[in-house]
Amino acid sequence: MTRVRHYAEILNDLLDPTPHMRQDRFFEFVCALVRAGGIQGPGWDPWLESKAVVDDLQNLANLKLPEETFPDSERTQARLALLSYCHITEMDLPYVLLANLLRLRLGQKYCINPFGDLTKAIGKKGLVQKIKPPSPNQKIKRIKALADAAGMPKVAEALTEIYDGVIRNAVYHSDYILHDGKMHLRTDFRKSKTQKYYSQVVEFDELATLIKDAFAFYGALSSLYERCLRSFTDFKEKCLPYDFHYKGIMECAFSGDDKLIGFRLYWPNATLSHFIRTDGGCDGQNIEFDPDGSINFFVGLYATKRGAFSPLVEEDGQPNYPARPGTTLRPYWLEPVALYKL
Repeated sequence: MTRVRHYAEILNDLLDPTPHMRQDRFFEFVCALVRAGGIQGPGWDPWLESKAVVDDLQNLANLKLPEETFPDSERTQARLALLSYCHITEMDLPYVLLANLLRLRLGQKYCINPFGDLTKAIGKKGLVQKIKPPSPNQKIKRIKALADAAGMPKVAEALTEIYDGVIRNAVYHSDYILHDGKMHLRTDFRKSKTQKYYSQVVEFDELATLIKDAFAFYGALSSLYERCLRSFTDFKEKCLPYDFHYKGIMECAFSGDDKLIGFRLYWPNATLSHFIRTDGGCDGQNIEFDPDGSINFFVGLYATKRGAFSPLVEEDGQPNYPARPGTTLRPYWLEPVALYKL
């Protein structure tokens, strides 16, 4: 728990909503938290599967193994720990979440894929373009640049501390042997953090420290992320004037247990934009993604002859905001701008 607390102290500021409590930044923060993206059906969110895999591997590692089936339980537990370590350091969400939260601290917009430019085309298979996704090292390098620019270098330092590319490669390429309380690397050398020299031998104690720190980091991040998603109850069933040009009104969307799951944007020509993410999939309407990966909206038909209120409202017309889904309640533009309960 000491290491979890250590990493939680490093990450806590990054998941603090306070710097984003401004009309033009709040929306970007919500997008980062709900991982706003395209429409998906159930079974397409890798974060849900990743969490389940880690839970399964941890539960297996904690089982008392029968000696007749597992005669060398220490090595069995080490193999499971190595597989778990590789899985959590490869998961996409932690890197994307950290990168976007750091981007927001720098005044940038949320990006659906902050590492998209690091992807490389590697040829075609028929008509399908094959791609090589960025490695964890590449992602960490970008996060370090963002963290340094944002004045939060410890975020990247923590990631660098828990990620060991030599261990990762050895496991994924089946290029190691566990023997006599040690991990033998067949074709690579690793600098020991305790002994301070390069070797092809990694003691189980040092391996255990690396893996425990990695789990502590991702445990801290997951807990803070989940806490943050549940910290928006003050915005439940509340409306916030959001777009001062078109006069769009924003509302946060919540699950039945008060977890932030998305947003709605109401436009004064009866058009509704939304993105909602649940365990059953993602639903979106009237949203688009700009070339830089940020979110934009289809706002419906413009007025033929616009009035002073909005380009979406006729000169002699009145704002016509759509009703909140499932109700007859309609938002309205409030002056002066303030959060209000519908």
